[in-house]
Amino acid sequence: MFGSSMIEVAIGVIFIYLSLSLVCTAANELIASLTKWRAKTLAEGIRNLLQYDKGMEHQLYNHPLVRGLYRKGKMPSYIPSRTFAIALMDIVIPHHDPENPDRSRTLDKIRDVVGRLTDDRISKDLKEVLLVLMNETESNLIESGLDIKKTETALNKLRENIEIWFNNSMERVSGWYKRKIQVLTFGLALLFTCVLNVDTVSITRSLSNDSTLRAALVTIAEKSNRKSFPPADGNKANTGAAFKEFKKEIAELQQLGIPLGWNIPGSKPAGWGWLTKILGLLLTAGAASLGAPFWFDILNKFVSVRSTGKAPEETPKSPKEETKH
Repeated sequence: MFGSSMIEVAIGVIFIYLSLSLVCTAANELIASLTKWRAKTLAEGIRNLLQYDKGMEHQLYNHPLVRGLYRKGKMPSYIPSRTFAIALMDIVIPHHDPENPDRSRTLDKIRDVVGRLTDDRISKDLKEVLLVLMNETESNLIESGLDIKKTETALNKLRENIEIWFNNSMERVSGWYKRKIQVLTFGLALLFTCVLNVDTVSITRSLSNDSTLRAALVTIAEKSNRKSFPPADGNKANTGAAFKEFKKEIAELQQLGIPLGWNIPGSKPAGWGWLTKILGLLLTAGAASLGAPFWFDILNKFVSVRSTGKAPEETPKSPKEETKH
């Protein structure tokens, strides 16, 4: 059937996208691990959060709670918000006032101490941020009907506000990191695509015209769909295993007759044919950069459609959702 053959073509192309995206993911995780991208991006985010106060940044990273997150002398790639808040408060706020222990860390006392900190202790910009957080804490306590003079209540609320401030900033940091990874993934996908001549247009044409080739590739895709893959965690051994598996799959695909590589007939078109070739390569690189989880999920769905002969049933909707339509 025409519909069945189109599904098989889609499964074949998706499997190739999945194979390529797996090795790209493994490669970018290895690069991120070797270059310490996560730790460096976190440090840049904290630097921005602390208003580029180098002294405060140094004290924070050398605080015992943060030092405990180091691994073999390497800077942490993740700091819990509570750890950050406690460390920052510990650095900025005095621990104890022997002459007035009940008011040693009340909100008024903290605001007064922070306001009097000199520029060599804390930058003007960071001081202003902390004072804003303290004013917000006071407003929160008043709105909640809580006693702003009660030390424990004030400190807990201030810590919560610092945690919220930190988490909001870390969301932006996560965005920075994802954009870096997306650019790297596309670059790697484009590199592998061009080196191996993984042309979506050419592959689709070959699968559409050859039922035997199509059936063989679908069989490989279905078997691959049931096996596990080396984790993409930046580990050199796992990355090596991923490259070994990818090399094996490419050799198997070439043996079947899938048009991969630059040594096959028609791999180097003439004239305007290069426009189609470039389009095919860009389509492959763009698709592979979407990531292995995306294509693994899509492959599962297409294999399910082919196996059952119908699309998977939609998730039942709740009565509330039904009434909206």
